[in-house]
Amino acid sequence: METRPGDVGVIVVAAGRSTRMGGATPKVWLPFRGEPLLARTLRTVDRVARLAALALVVRDEERERAVALLAAVAPRLVPLARVVAGGAERTDSVRAGLAALPAGGAEIVLVHDAARPNASAALFARVAAAAREHGAAIPALPVVDTLRRRDASGRGATVDRDGLHAVQTPQGFRRALLERACAASRGSAAITDEAMLVEALGEPVAWVEGEAANLKITRGGDLELAARLAGEGAMTQRIGLGHDLHRLEAGGPLRLGGLDLAGDVHAAGHSDGDALLHAVTDALLGACALGDIGGHFPDRAAENRGRDSADFVRHAVALARTRGFAPRQLDATVHLERPKLAPHRDALVARLAELLALPRDAVSIKAKTGEGLGDVGAGRAVACDALVVMEAVTGASADPSAP
Repeated sequence: METRPGDVGVIVVAAGRSTRMGGATPKVWLPFRGEPLLARTLRTVDRVARLAALALVVRDEERERAVALLAAVAPRLVPLARVVAGGAERTDSVRAGLAALPAGGAEIVLVHDAARPNASAALFARVAAAAREHGAAIPALPVVDTLRRRDASGRGATVDRDGLHAVQTPQGFRRALLERACAASRGSAAITDEAMLVEALGEPVAWVEGEAANLKITRGGDLELAARLAGEGAMTQRIGLGHDLHRLEAGGPLRLGGLDLAGDVHAAGHSDGDALLHAVTDALLGACALGDIGGHFPDRAAENRGRDSADFVRHAVALARTRGFAPRQLDATVHLERPKLAPHRDALVARLAELLALPRDAVSIKAKTGEGLGDVGAGRAVACDALVVMEAVTGASADPSAP
């Protein structure tokens, strides 16, 4: 396991009730670019420089689900993390996060709202550097909109926006200062960020430049806007290449593409020997940098003996969706002397389209012989190549820990 010496502890606050979103699901579990919103925030924390510890603060009933999500989307964080229950007010949750950070090491503490999924690792670094230098630091952007205050009668008046800024998270503090500020607070709903607590002690707070994309998800329309902002400059397409080769032995049928093809040979393998589905699985995994089929389904594992390779494809598709991607096209080539594939091509296309949730015209399967050359040409092997195109998806949750 990778070790990460550093002095930064991050508290991710994700224990809110999301009342302003207007739905039954807390906003940190709403789908965001193909995965729970919280997953996006955890991926960013995974890239924070000099990270020593993470305290993930969630509602008590969501702790088990949060542990599973952390392991799925940011496994390198697991040895650095504690998942704890939050309190009734924000300050209570931050106190719980502070208590969860191990003593020593995390001398700089960054507090971040899980509902700000687009904060960059560079922003975390800027805030941490300013906190080291000044003791406390916040990111902020100048207000550019015209502001009006409306009274109880409905009359309004323009507010001078000169000097007004919108404050964001992460907010950074020397740990001792934040602990002193939290201890002095009685925990009021009127306290909206930790900088207020520090300023109440008479301590100065430095400012660094925030990020326009660092929107806080608060109301229904914010989720779609943040997803669009996240997509600017982001990778929207991935391509994966897979290959597999199996020895052929006497006696049919041949398992290929999830079908049993009549003939006098079969493919030897620890699972069902389906070279086509193995190549497709590797292509799916490769497109999203998720390793290879052997890493997910070792050929020494007893549970994989004789296993239907369709399970491998489904697993790879589900994992890709946790990265926000889904298959959009498959182009595969089968290198085989016998049996001939032409009579089975339509059935193979239909089966692959079903497994990948694609229309049939997005699946191509071609057949080639070995022209008498090599193991394929001699009828001793079947080889398959697969090229998969993946595209970014939004709006469908792929939380592996969801009930």
